[in-house]
Amino acid sequence: MAELQPLSFAIFVLITLATIGISIYAARRVRTAGHYYVAGGGVRWVVNGFAIAGDYLSAASFLGITGLVAFSGYDGFIYAIGFLAGWIVALFLVAEPLRAIGKYTFADALTSKFKSKKIRLVAAISTLVISVFYLIPQMVGSGAIVGPLIGLDYEIGVVVIGALVILIVATAGMVSTTWVQFIKGFLLLIAALALTIGVLVVAGMWPIGFLEQFLSGTVNIPTSSGVTQVPGEVFMSPGMKYTNPLDFVSLAMGLILGTAALPHILIRYFTVPKPADARKSTVIAIVVMGIFYLLTLYLGLGANFFGTLDPSDANLAAPMLAMHIGGEAFYAIISSIAFATILGTVAGLIMASAGAIAHDIYTEVLGRKTDEKRALRISKATAISVGVIAIVLGILAKGQNVAFLVGLAFAIAASANLPALLCTLFWKRTTEWGIVTGIVVGLISSIALIVVSPAMMSEGALFSLFNPGIVSIPLGFAVTMGVSLLTSDRVKSEATEKTAG
Repeated sequence: MAELQPLSFAIFVLITLATIGISIYAARRVRTAGHYYVAGGGVRWVVNGFAIAGDYLSAASFLGITGLVAFSGYDGFIYAIGFLAGWIVALFLVAEPLRAIGKYTFADALTSKFKSKKIRLVAAISTLVISVFYLIPQMVGSGAIVGPLIGLDYEIGVVVIGALVILIVATAGMVSTTWVQFIKGFLLLIAALALTIGVLVVAGMWPIGFLEQFLSGTVNIPTSSGVTQVPGEVFMSPGMKYTNPLDFVSLAMGLILGTAALPHILIRYFTVPKPADARKSTVIAIVVMGIFYLLTLYLGLGANFFGTLDPSDANLAAPMLAMHIGGEAFYAIISSIAFATILGTVAGLIMASAGAIAHDIYTEVLGRKTDEKRALRISKATAISVGVIAIVLGILAKGQNVAFLVGLAFAIAASANLPALLCTLFWKRTTEWGIVTGIVVGLISSIALIVVSPAMMSEGALFSLFNPGIVSIPLGFAVTMGVSLLTSDRVKSEATEKTAG
């Protein structure tokens, strides 16, 4: 068990009490399913922009990317580039038209055109699978942070985070989730900026000079068996982690295209009053995240420069760097903000999962029509169940790098959800069966390739790439469009027969 640090524990308690207070206060504003799922559609675009950033800047962004940059240099920073670049797709193609047709969930947007239970079912299943893949790294990050922060073992840390998130979503749903994410977005940006300034001050260098000394020198990379030295030019160039160029292409495709298809991000567009507000929210989020991701480069390099790395857990690079720069006080602040980061993201993921089960499957697919009070009870019970599952999965995935795991979730989202979403929004020849088969094939192919990849099978991998995006994303689009073309004539024929009849 980690040693209890009084200051860290005090700040942790403060954030916990503030979170509980927000949840209790917000619960008084929740009267309908609309309030629970999308905060009644009344969130202001500025608030929503920071909330999107707070939702998206997860444990993978703060803990995972910092660790990947520290150990892999350029290859680690490619995650930050991909995470940010994906928002260009969301800004120009998805944000405004999605808000115009959506209601509560990703499935609502797809079924606005087809009114199909089959589409709603596969979209709900896809939402659940992607959310679970995304939940796992968040819970891994929670155990890595909360354990050392308050003197608890990893497993107990995961349980603590899970219990708090369940409280957030089971009391006020998207209302409390929005405000937790909004505050977290501010705090995370301030924390990253403060830590970056600390790195440069202690190193005694300007930003450009700090980068140049990595290029011109030798970089030490700690391993379980000692320290490996690599030339700075190698460390700051592609090829440290991904020696196969196709790995880069596949990862980039998954990160860039997956952003605009993540269910827990998409539902944030339903919380603003107008489609134009969705676009303006995205612009705010891009600015906040652009600054943050640039700072993660300095955090990762700073962790390597000062040697604050644990080869057994790369996720601890940022907190250990904070301890080196500013002692226990700074460590406590940075770790507590990382804790708040995980709270906000997990809350959003559980909201997306609860909507898929309670709204899409229970109410719409199974046809269990209920009054508002019963609908709220079912939604909250679902959220609690998903939270418990997240705790179990987080404990089982101990030690995995959170940014790498999130990259897999992005690839699944880009393969299954994005073809269906873009075709629904922009292609008139899209059919019901095209959407259904596209989601199913994209989902199954991406997961199957992950299972037989080096990420899961190590030396005996049947698929040579770590990320499936380069195969499963084009396949998802090809199947969606191909089946739509094959079935479009039949759909027209059936429509003509109904009109004649």
